Amino acid sequence: MKYIFSLFVVIALAAVFAYADFTTAPTQDNPNGSSELSKLMRDMQQYTNRAKEGLKTNAKPEPYPVAFDKIHTAKITAGMSKSDYYGSFADLYVMSVKNYAKSGKSNRAETYNNMVSACLACHSQHCPGPVPVIKKMMWEPKRD
Repeated sequence: MKYIFSLFVVIALAAVFAYADFTTAPTQDNPNGSSELSKLMRDMQQYTNRAKEGLKTNAKPEPYPVAFDKIHTAKITAGMSKSDYYGSFADLYVMSVKNYAKSGKSNRAETYNNMVSACLACHSQHCPGPVPVIKKMMWEPKRD
């Protein structure tokens, strides 16, 4: 009886894998799949996370990633749309990252928080899902 049950399980699993459509399966980083824009935003998130770590050690910012200019043209998730204000939010974000990338020690934390605030401004209007994660990116220096 064990042999028949084991055989049944193997056949059932083989059938599932044979007919499953893994090309549209959710990616590990996004349960809805990843559009060109969502992948770009994950790169932006990684840049911001590294920037925050750099604030802890007063490290010089990384240069502005030219790939971030694709924020204007990257394809969005199917079924979503960009509002009339998306371009303005994208311009604000690009400007804030460029300002952070060339910031000095005296204004680095401020330009960093401006960069994060640009993310929040847009995501408060478009795709609010990441807002809690973005809020945690804000820099709050330790107080004595």
